[in-house]
Amino acid sequence: MNVVIRNLPDNTSEDEIGELLKEHGVPVTAVTLTNEGDQERYVAVVSMETDHAGAAALVKMLDGRFWRGKTLKARAQTLFTGQGLNES
Repeated sequence: MNVVIRNLPDNTSEDEIGELLKEHGVPVTAVTLTNEGDQERYVAVVSMETDHAGAAALVKMLDGRFWRGKTLKARAQTLFTGQGLNES
């Protein structure tokens, strides 16, 4: 399950996001920063070993939180793989 965090402060690193989540015991497997589509705004994609309820709890914890001068925006991202669609 992934959680996307937007409205990050400038110069935020993957390690800083990892530390923020570690403080709350979040089982993070990877943090990826990207600015694809917008050269000035970075987005963190946080991969976790959890179910939808765990991701929803993280979103609730982060969405609207004031961190390093910015109000974070977070949402859960469900990955659609299509696996099993054509099985009978």
